[in-house]
Amino acid sequence: MTNRAAFYVSSLVIVPALFAAFYGVRFLGRVYAIDQWVPKWDTLLILATMVILERIYTYKYAVSQRSVQARDVISNVVNLYVTGAVTGMIVLPVLAFFPEHFLGRKFVLASPEQLGPVWLQVLAIILSVSLFRYWMHRLQHSVPFLWELHSYHHRVTDIQASNTYVSHPIDFALRNVVISLMLGVIGFNPFALLIAVPATNISGTFSHCGGDVKGGLLNYLFVTPEVHRWHHSAKVPEGYGYSCNYGVEFSFWDIIFGTFYLPVKNGVAQQPERIGYPGGGVPDEGNYLKLLLVPLGLYRPLPWFMQVLRVKGRKGQQPAE
Repeated sequence: MTNRAAFYVSSLVIVPALFAAFYGVRFLGRVYAIDQWVPKWDTLLILATMVILERIYTYKYAVSQRSVQARDVISNVVNLYVTGAVTGMIVLPVLAFFPEHFLGRKFVLASPEQLGPVWLQVLAIILSVSLFRYWMHRLQHSVPFLWELHSYHHRVTDIQASNTYVSHPIDFALRNVVISLMLGVIGFNPFALLIAVPATNISGTFSHCGGDVKGGLLNYLFVTPEVHRWHHSAKVPEGYGYSCNYGVEFSFWDIIFGTFYLPVKNGVAQQPERIGYPGGGVPDEGNYLKLLLVPLGLYRPLPWFMQVLRVKGRKGQQPAE
C-alpha cells in the first residue's frame, strides 16, 4: 500500500474511531461528574481534536478564518457557557409549570416505567432529540425571522472547528437547548438519560471539522463533515429549495424526508467548491454585536443615534471666525 493510499484509508477510519471514543469519553464524564470540575470539557476536547485533524488532513478548498477569529471566540464562549444557562432560567420554569399545576407533580409522567424498558427510553431520547433538531433546523431556513437569526451561521466561508458554535444565541437555543429542557420534565429514567445524552450532538459538533476526513458509509447514518459541507454550500443544489442536509446528528432523517444530498463520483463523495451564504453576495460578519443585535432590530437605531449626537455637538460648537 502506498503512502497516499494509507493516508486515504486513515481518513476513512478516523471518523468511526473518533465517534466511538468521543461517546466513551462523554459517558465516563457523566458517570464521574467531570463537568463539575471543568465545564464543557468534553466539547472542548472534541473541538481540540478537530483542530488537530484540520492540520493533518488539509482540505483543498479551505479558507482562512483569521479575520473573524475574535467573533468566533466570543460566539463559542457565549453559546457554550451562557446560552444554555440563560435559556434554562427563562424556559424551565415555564415547562415545569404545566406538570406541577395540572398534574400536581414534578414530571409529566408519574414513573419512568411508563415509558417502557431502559433500552427503549434510550432509543426514544436519541430519536426524539434528533428529529426535533431536524425539523427545527428546517424551520430556521424557511421562516423569515428564524432565518434572520440563523443566517449568520451560514455566512461563514468555511466550516472549521473555530466557527462550530457561531450562531445567534436564540438560534442556538431553539435548535439545541430547548429540547434538552423538555426532556428534563418528561420523567425519563435517569440511567436512560445517562446513556443517551452523551450520544447526542457528537456528530453535530464534529460535522464542522474542516479537515478532509471521509465518512464512507457513515455519511448515510451520521452528519459528517462531507455531508454538512453541502448544507453550507454557497450554491444550493438544484431542486432543494432553501438548502439540503438539515440533520444535526443523523443524516437518515434527510434520507427519509427527501432532503439528503451527497453526490458521489467513482466511489468518492464530491464536495462543494465554495462555502457561504446561499446564493452568495452576502459576506461574513466579523462584528459579534451585529450578529447579536441586527436580527432583533436593535442595532439599526445606533447609527441614527450617533448621527443625532454629532449634529447636537456641532450646534454647541463656537462658530468659526
